Amino acid sequence: MLRLPPLIRFLAGRVLRGLAVLFILSILAFGLVRLLPGNPADVLAGPYSDAATRARLATDLGLDRPMTEQYLMWLGRLLHGDFGLSVYNGLPVLDLIEQRLPNTLELALAATVVSVLWGVPAGALAALRQGRIFDRLARASAFLGLATPVFVFGLGLILVTSYIVPDWPSVGFVPLSDHPLRNLQSVVLPALALGLPLGATLCRFMRASMIEVYEQDYMRTALATGATRLGATLRHGLRNASGPVVTVAGLQLAGLVGNSILIENVFAIPGIGQLTVNSLLQKDYAVTQACILLLGLTYILMNLVVDLIHRLIDPKVGEAR
Repeated sequence: MLRLPPLIRFLAGRVLRGLAVLFILSILAFGLVRLLPGNPADVLAGPYSDAATRARLATDLGLDRPMTEQYLMWLGRLLHGDFGLSVYNGLPVLDLIEQRLPNTLELALAATVVSVLWGVPAGALAALRQGRIFDRLARASAFLGLATPVFVFGLGLILVTSYIVPDWPSVGFVPLSDHPLRNLQSVVLPALALGLPLGATLCRFMRASMIEVYEQDYMRTALATGATRLGATLRHGLRNASGPVVTVAGLQLAGLVGNSILIENVFAIPGIGQLTVNSLLQKDYAVTQACILLLGLTYILMNLVVDLIHRLIDPKVGEAR
């Protein structure tokens, strides 16, 4: 019997699990949006319409059919790449996502850069200076970042920036293709609002992981043979401490897409988060369901990437699983 390589079996297992999760998520997304008060027919008909008009629109939209039939029809179109049309503006759902997804990805990338640039070095240096002033400051900053919601960070940054630098574009978004400099300015504040709390998590885990590494025999041997603490950290410590940090970072990065729902609405950024909220308010079922599936797919892909990176760092992890 042909035995597949471990990496192929690993990837196949993860893909099958991901497909199962997406299938369950599709059922939840389809059902939950219909538990909300109202429906697309009510929104299209308007608040002053009569029952006959709303019933006719519901029939045209297929909302009077059994729930199971509606779900199977939607799932069948979905499997053929048809996400449906927005009942609010008549545009294909896929086009709406394609228009807004680059803005969300740009924001997530910028927030990732912010979180890694301050969280990983601060955590490593705090462990290196354990018990000293920098360590205390890093832990206090990390605690503040973890305890403060991202939208509070966002609102605080808007207020402070508007007071200190009145000309800075605190709210709104300029696409990169329209004006690169203004695009950078419009991304700075929301990236800080998303990246600082994420960096706080990375800082705490990096510090704890590095302290654990310092207690290992190979680090004590390196220090006993004359290596400086900084040199041993750079040569041996960072790689061995990065495994748990990569796992946490991957899960947190997947959460960036969820947090972007708050930040994009705070900073008026036309991304997937804002599209999700608007579609919920407009009872736009097709758009809402597609956005929920996209969020779920992001989590699944990030988990897969984290597992692959973890296997590269420590192959024994994959064998153990």
